[in-house]
Amino acid sequence: MDYIIENAMSVEEGHRTKVSMLVRDCEIRYFGSKSLNHSLLKMDARSFIITPSFIYFAPNIPDQSFEEFKFYISDQFLKKGCGTLITHFEISRLKDFDKMLINKRISLLNSPIDFLLGVRVQAAILNPSLIIKCKQMKIPLIFVEINRISELEKIPWGWIKDASFPYNPIFIPTFPPSMKTYRRKLMSQKWNSILQTEKLPHLSQPLQPNIPLKIEIIKKIGLYPKKGILKVGGEISYNLFLQTNEFDHVSKDIKECEPSIAVQKGKFTFINETPIFRPGAGDEITINKTSLFV
Repeated sequence: MDYIIENAMSVEEGHRTKVSMLVRDCEIRYFGSKSLNHSLLKMDARSFIITPSFIYFAPNIPDQSFEEFKFYISDQFLKKGCGTLITHFEISRLKDFDKMLINKRISLLNSPIDFLLGVRVQAAILNPSLIIKCKQMKIPLIFVEINRISELEKIPWGWIKDASFPYNPIFIPTFPPSMKTYRRKLMSQKWNSILQTEKLPHLSQPLQPNIPLKIEIIKKIGLYPKKGILKVGGEISYNLFLQTNEFDHVSKDIKECEPSIAVQKGKFTFINETPIFRPGAGDEITINKTSLFV
């Protein structure tokens, strides 16, 4: 269906702009501040704030029955305006890589949301062979669980850097839940020092679940500009939030509320306070190059 959303409010870096969006032939043909005079169905959205669909980190998607999976995804993600999930599979040995990757893909066959896969490993098994495997299978995210600083010092970072080129997967630290805050801080400092010295693409802190990812993270991972942006030629994935007084000062409040309407790839996924679960509508995302817009 072709239509125009006009007079919606876009909030970027604390600044508000009135915008219009033209959707035609299943594509965004215009997104900007000028008024549109096309003779198409129009929605006056002056009461709404518009955002791109959100991207969430979901490390613990449970392996459940279909009904339990449906409820979990609907409650945790669809009703929050999530259009993309980042999750991972875990391995303790390199020879388990293919098996665990297949199992993870099977568990997400019914996902109504697009997803990006990473692999989680203990620091002790991070080696060039793992990096080469990730390059071959187009797995762009490597979550490294760190328990002790000595583990970081034993990793052959120079060889890993050589093996990473040119795909350059992103290294992301993770810590055991029981680790105390001061130890996490020490680990993070050591992590950043090493990876900055080696000039390896990485995140300085673990990804946080349950909150939409920031644009700088989306760019580094390589999802931008496929995801997390409304642009001409881009995906028709957006949220509409009814404006209230709580949005007057800080845009981050939007991400703490449910949208009034959520659209993913041109179809409703949340409307009238009801998630719309479409089994298998989500696709696995392939990243050909990370950090393109950093």
